Amino acid sequence: MTKFHSFLLLSFTLTASFALSGCGQDFQKPVVPVTGFVRVDGDLVTEGYIVLTPIPGSDANPLNSGKSASGTISSDGTFEMTTYETGDGAIIGKHVAHFFRPDPEDDEQIVEEKYIPGGKEVELEVIDGENKFDIHLHAKGPAEVIQSGS
Repeated sequence: MTKFHSFLLLSFTLTASFALSGCGQDFQKPVVPVTGFVRVDGDLVTEGYIVLTPIPGSDANPLNSGKSASGTISSDGTFEMTTYETGDGAIIGKHVAHFFRPDPEDDEQIVEEKYIPGGKEVELEVIDGENKFDIHLHAKGPAEVIQSGS
């Protein structure tokens, strides 16, 4: 077999394996709507970002846990999460939430510093249906997460 034929066979094999493995939208995990508020010591947070990173199960491959969701905290204190398309939500399951604030020295609002007091992480669980979270962060003491939805 010539090098050219080997290259064609390898190219065909790779193309076929990608097609059969379900690349693209078929590979996306289902998401559900996730919205809410973030408060620090009782006051609404009116700017910043929130990122929800899926936590793999103890026996799960961390590479299969799914894509993180992100959202901007609006001036009214609300956020709406996005995973694949604007406002589509987050993957069902347990997540760790990270909070960031815009860099006040940068006109483009690049995230440089965690917004959460004391560098704490907040765990929450996205369930099937609509999820609404009221996340209370505290400079001292643990965070509280109040969840409602359908």
